[in-house]
Amino acid sequence: MVLPIGDINPARRRPVLLWLLVLANLGVFALVQFPATGCAEVHLIYRFGVIPRELVTLTPLSTGELEQLLGACAADAPDKNVPLSLFTSLFLHGGIGHLLGNMLYLVVFGNNVEDRLGHARFLLFSTIGAAVATLSYVAVRPDSIVPLIGFSGAVSAVLGAYLVLYPRAQVLAIAPFPLYLAAVILPGVRIARWFIFFAIVVLPAWLLLGLWFLLQFGVPDSPGADQIAYQAHIGGFLAGIVLLLLLDAWRTSHQRDPFHTPRVRRPPRPPDRPYG
Repeated sequence: MVLPIGDINPARRRPVLLWLLVLANLGVFALVQFPATGCAEVHLIYRFGVIPRELVTLTPLSTGELEQLLGACAADAPDKNVPLSLFTSLFLHGGIGHLLGNMLYLVVFGNNVEDRLGHARFLLFSTIGAAVATLSYVAVRPDSIVPLIGFSGAVSAVLGAYLVLYPRAQVLAIAPFPLYLAAVILPGVRIARWFIFFAIVVLPAWLLLGLWFLLQFGVPDSPGADQIAYQAHIGGFLAGIVLLLLLDAWRTSHQRDPFHTPRVRRPPRPPDRPYG
């Protein structure tokens, strides 16, 4: 899979809230999660992570379920606010790779979405998108007692919005050999820099995000896939598309310009008429 590193899509305003979200995620990982070890780390993930079974019943796990999940650390398990975990779980991650991957996608695509929606709407949009993504995972695995953590649901919603807003925007991405050779045959894709083992390619957003979305259906059967909530990625991506379209429908009904402007088709050219 190619890795996006930027886009050719300048924004008009500073992505203030995007960078605050990035700093919050990095700060929680560096100052709270990374120093935690042993039972302290286990308790942190349990207390602030989303557990589908808890969210369905709106009650914490039973003593037996806690022992199954926490093992020797179950004896002094902390109290938990189950509904609040729907949001606190966003700022915990399964490792530095999980964190940096989420933040990279957020930075590349989130600045233009915040630019179009505005700061307050962007925060509300990403929060609702993250909640829908989590609930999508819970709907598929309602009996799971494994904590769900990470900002992936919110990022997926942002990707869905970007696809609707800027489908033809040019995205810069790193593609490994031999994958970058596809640029030779795919229309709209070109190699910007070539480094033998990998290349920086330029491709339209609809192609990259479309491939990313399709991969969420193909990778669940791969080794280690059970540790990644692909159902949340799918739910968040679709939520981002639907939320943006609903927001535009509301704005149109209230005589306001929509954020997404459909492509205007040119009228067909009239046939040439002979001169008499």
